[in-house]
Amino acid sequence: MQKWPDDTFVLIPSYKSADLLQQFLPRLLKIVPDKQICIVDDASGDNTESVCASYCLTCIKHPVNTGKGGALDTGFRFLIDKKASWIITMDADGQHAPEDLNNFLDSVQKNPSLGICIGSRCMKIGVMPFPRICSNRITSFILTLFTGVPILDSQCGYRIYSAELLKKIKIEYMRFEMESEVIIKAANLGFQIGFTNVQTLYLSGLSHISHLKDTLRWVRAVIRVWFKCRKRNQIIIR
Repeated sequence: MQKWPDDTFVLIPSYKSADLLQQFLPRLLKIVPDKQICIVDDASGDNTESVCASYCLTCIKHPVNTGKGGALDTGFRFLIDKKASWIITMDADGQHAPEDLNNFLDSVQKNPSLGICIGSRCMKIGVMPFPRICSNRITSFILTLFTGVPILDSQCGYRIYSAELLKKIKIEYMRFEMESEVIIKAANLGFQIGFTNVQTLYLSGLSHISHLKDTLRWVRAVIRVWFKCRKRNQIIIR
């Protein structure tokens, strides 16, 4: 692993994941300096704050639950104020391997003009649960149609964002659909979207996604974002 760059931060949205963070953070801290890790506690009501304090990590605490998108937006704005150039997002449940961080660093070093680089997981039966393969294939296909960019893994939250991109967009959706919103807006603004291989890990049965409810909300959100961009003549035809 190369020396960690001073302008790159790791952002972790957390909801009721204190125990999982306790297991995950020691692995992460072997690679990333503590001062460059930020955790947003999205009104978990557990001991997330004390876990972060035990590792001397920055913890931003939401008084009210806003959802993953809201937690990420809070972290983005905080880290941009800290002069971050790049922000890597990881989930709190340990399903993103710290050993893959180097893939993201390599991607932006090779292509500094990237707006976002997304982890691409192996979507094979036996590696990823079949329902997730289906939903990911469908949502990735829809986003490919809407953006004109081949989207390999629309649902992976393991990503690196450029601060330049984040400064130019306003995040409107506060839950899981926010990550697709950013993909559409990045493409519409002409930012390059890249992908890098990451491990496919399912270490816990814990999930905060209600599949039918969130899928319907995702569809509505993606259509609305796309139509708004089209109305403003922001869609880039490729």
